[in-house]
Amino acid sequence: MRSVRSTRESEEVAESPPIFIHPAHSNTPARGTLAMAYLDGTYMTAEEERNWIEACTGETVDNAKLYAIELPWSNTAHGFRSHPPSSALPPRPTVEKYVDVYCSSFQSRVFPVISKTLFTETLDLAYGTEDAFGAESAKSCVYALLSVVFLFGLNDNLVEAHDCEAYALAAQNSMPSLIQEMTLSGLQSIIMLIQHQYFLGDLQAAAVSVSIASRLLFKLGAHVASPSDSHYHKSVPEHHLRDLFWLCYSFDKDICLRTGQPPCINDTHCDLTLPVDYAQMQDANLQRETVSNTDDTVPLFPFDLRLSMIKSDVYQALYSANTARKSAPDILSSIRSLDQELEQWRLSLHPDIRPPLSFNQETPVSSGLNTQAIMLRLAYYHCVAIIHQAIERCRGGQPREIVSSTMLVNGANQSTLSFLETALPVLAGECFWVAIFYAVTAVLALFRNVLKNPLGPRLMTTLRGVPKLMQKFPIRTPTLSVIIHMQFLNNFTTELVRLGACAVSKARQDARGP
Repeated sequence: MRSVRSTRESEEVAESPPIFIHPAHSNTPARGTLAMAYLDGTYMTAEEERNWIEACTGETVDNAKLYAIELPWSNTAHGFRSHPPSSALPPRPTVEKYVDVYCSSFQSRVFPVISKTLFTETLDLAYGTEDAFGAESAKSCVYALLSVVFLFGLNDNLVEAHDCEAYALAAQNSMPSLIQEMTLSGLQSIIMLIQHQYFLGDLQAAAVSVSIASRLLFKLGAHVASPSDSHYHKSVPEHHLRDLFWLCYSFDKDICLRTGQPPCINDTHCDLTLPVDYAQMQDANLQRETVSNTDDTVPLFPFDLRLSMIKSDVYQALYSANTARKSAPDILSSIRSLDQELEQWRLSLHPDIRPPLSFNQETPVSSGLNTQAIMLRLAYYHCVAIIHQAIERCRGGQPREIVSSTMLVNGANQSTLSFLETALPVLAGECFWVAIFYAVTAVLALFRNVLKNPLGPRLMTTLRGVPKLMQKFPIRTPTLSVIIHMQFLNNFTTELVRLGACAVSKARQDARGP
């Protein structure tokens, strides 16, 4: 990572006044403060944070703009409140059409939550005898599938469209039965609920769902590789279960880095052997979005599985409770090791989809870039920032290392925003909340670094373009909650730009003296 490490080594980086707290304690009443939007091992109360911002800017913080609404990924109250559950399942032929549509879609290659062949048994139970064992889990699974179909907008040409949140709530209401029955249908239902919660930005609920799903995965033996030597086929229960394990694993490792809470799946208790020829198939699939789906098509999964493993290592080495006792040299060693691990993964990707080390408006972009490849690049820049943000815990560390990592954090966050500017026109609308997370996280990190070092790198140029960028985000369904949140984000980012500019002006005035 690279040439930037040899520049600006003498630049001083001002420190904010945070104190360290275990990541496990991050879900406090102050979790919605700006400081908690970074996983950098620091914590400030809302009052401390406002005082710090006001001291840096000489301005009064507008609480209505900065603290009016908690970010959705830190909000435990966000969820399904406005829609009653559906009273009955749609007719079976209608559901079978939805199954066909989902299994033939690109989304099913990324989220292989059902097997068309095996799902017939689920439908038999859902539409069969009421008191049959597993019937409640099967019904929940059908409701969950419908919620995902409508979430991804795959129901456009089909009849009887209902609100996806109502279906999700109907599936969620069956959770006690899912836990008691512990069937494949129940596991599929919970993982589809995770999808729904994740894409709506309700990460607290998704984290709880992941914890339940992980126990079912262990119960059904999905955490170990299938002993079968047969070629991958989605109709083989063991192969389908393994797909569900990788889905849950990917969600778990991503959510833990976003929320600061420990992962539910411990790598040491699982067989993490990748599917045969996974790397080659991943590269090929990412470069073509029109490949037809068959039962022997190996899934893409929501993130590259190798990157999910790196995320697991990042949390364990830099943000787990045990790292609170790590010395500065040990933290630096972990940062270097993880940086190298991430770089090896980046170089292993095909050049057409490989994220550049940095991105600006002049960086060439592959014409065939699809939503999955876009999300992969955003995840890469987020990982770079998360790894190097840990440098702030190295009190008394070498200035060269601190400056180098700080520049990498700034560069990764600037690359995130620049890349979004280019990629938004081809980004699928259902990725709204996921992409918004990357954008807001990058904005907050840049704003915080402007306050810490207002006369340093020219970050304000990037920040000034953020409010206009937020207005370009694709929205598949402009619900009231999304519209309200977009208005908040517009006010929020506009206020951050104003405060950042004030910090720069105040620092220049202070430098000139009376």
